[in-house]
Amino acid sequence: MSGEASRKGKSAAEIIQQINAKNAKLLALALVIGFTVYHGMLHLRYGIDSCKWLLSDGRYKGNQEWQPYGCMMHRYSQTDTRRCLRYLAFWGKHNHFVFIGDSRIRQLYLAFLNHLDPHEGTTITIPPDRHHSDLSFGDSKLRLHVEFIWSPYVSKHMIDDFQNWKVKNEPPSMIVAGSATWSIKDSNASVHALQEYSWNLTRLVQAIDAISSKRSHVLWTLQEPVNTEKLHPARAMITNEQIDMYNKAAMEILQHSSAQLWSSSRLVAQGNLEESEDGIHLGPLALKHDTQILLNMYCNDHMNFNDGTCCSSAEPYTTLQVVTFAILGVSSVLSFVLVLHGWMQKWRGTAPVAYFPLTELRKQQSPPESDLYTLVTSLARMGIIMAYFFLCDRTNFFMKENKYFSQVSFWLPFGYVFALGLFFTEDSRFTKVLHRDQTDEWKGKEVHTHMQSPKTCQIRPQTCSWISTAPYF
Repeated sequence: MSGEASRKGKSAAEIIQQINAKNAKLLALALVIGFTVYHGMLHLRYGIDSCKWLLSDGRYKGNQEWQPYGCMMHRYSQTDTRRCLRYLAFWGKHNHFVFIGDSRIRQLYLAFLNHLDPHEGTTITIPPDRHHSDLSFGDSKLRLHVEFIWSPYVSKHMIDDFQNWKVKNEPPSMIVAGSATWSIKDSNASVHALQEYSWNLTRLVQAIDAISSKRSHVLWTLQEPVNTEKLHPARAMITNEQIDMYNKAAMEILQHSSAQLWSSSRLVAQGNLEESEDGIHLGPLALKHDTQILLNMYCNDHMNFNDGTCCSSAEPYTTLQVVTFAILGVSSVLSFVLVLHGWMQKWRGTAPVAYFPLTELRKQQSPPESDLYTLVTSLARMGIIMAYFFLCDRTNFFMKENKYFSQVSFWLPFGYVFALGLFFTEDSRFTKVLHRDQTDEWKGKEVHTHMQSPKTCQIRPQTCSWISTAPYF
């Protein structure tokens, strides 16, 4: 029994010895490589277009803010929006937006105008006798023209409008189109209406491709689900099953064209069906998120907001970056050659052997490394770390999300860092107070604290003031 207990104690001691800083670094390296491979496979399968991510998928976060899949969405204020439009107007771009479709598209048009209105607390409305008519808004200072074209069916009227834009030298900057509910209602959900809908969509493809080739955005809005409990009896035939059939037809036809399918609007509405007043039109929160999605798509690539990576192209390389990575790349190649040369010498048995006096208790030591080897391998390690930082900060290779504050997300990292600190401890060769090892540990804690503080400072100022001074006590 004593021998078995001794073996168990020895095994436990060996396991504890493996819990050290060196193995923690190796584990972190393995995780980084794993995440890199995982994101690389995602990009190979789904592509690297963050505009497609913005328009296709997302979810609601704990604070009812919309989080697109894989990228960060900037929250545009009225000032930000007007600054974007003024900047594009300065460079000669005509900010022309067209919303064409039924009453759901008209809602997006009105929400867009309400966002642009500089007077807070006002809401743009239209008289009842103009609900089924075309609307427009303009601002000469911003070179802005926003139109709504009433076209509740995918019919000859809509096709003619697209054909007119096709032949123009400067078509609208963005076209937001969509309709289906009127076809379902007027045909009493007949199969013939669905076939006619599909046929007319096919006739739009050529015009959409021509318009998109002139650097215009053409968005086809998939139909949002309805709240059947709130629907008027006259709209009882507009069911979610019918809407899914029309959306499926639109996706099958337009996926081979240059049109951008806007399916995230469907997910936005699906999470707020209870806000719909009549069961078919969108609530205010869904309209706000849809407006933000449109603005992020249109402005992000020109405004360069740090928290707006959706539809934002990578920044151009600077001369300093090219020179730095060239030096680090050459160092990495030389380091690989030197390491490979050492392995080959060791394998052939021709590696240099170092002799040490017997006074060192026959402690096995490796031969001293040359200054060139140390310099090159150090630069190679730095190059790998800098390349990883570049991928994280200057590209969309690793998917990003907007920060938001919650008690769990704030205190949980402090908890596991504290727990790791209890296990990953090492003996120090210093004996004085506030020696190098202690100050390095405090620096790490301070960096960790400040990485969490930016969003907290905006939402919990009292917590921010505490965590900013905590490392110094």
